[in-house]
Amino acid sequence: MNAKEQRRQDWHTRIAAYRASGLTMKAWCSANHCSVEQLKYWLYKIKRVSSSATPDPKTSPVQFVPLATVNPPGSVSPAPSLTFHIGEASIELHSGFDPMLLREVIHALTSPC
Repeated sequence: MNAKEQRRQDWHTRIAAYRASGLTMKAWCSANHCSVEQLKYWLYKIKRVSSSATPDPKTSPVQFVPLATVNPPGSVSPAPSLTFHIGEASIELHSGFDPMLLREVIHALTSPC
């Protein structure tokens, strides 16, 4: 780990300690021998890096993930259905659904107006 990465890691640790302390910025900085400006800088910098690493669900492409369900032995399986959400919309599917209709609905929900 180079010096820059080490400094970033040190500040991640310090920021976690600051947040857990419940102290004001001024009190925490005084107790931890740093300036309020340094703390504000690193709070901003780390927030900016972490927010850029988090994809925006409105602009990210739709990704499908495999699902597996397991029923405990002796349990009664409910009628097969699947509910998923796209934004504020919910879609509930039951066995025998029309895949072409689902495709059209998803396209309508994810396409810009």
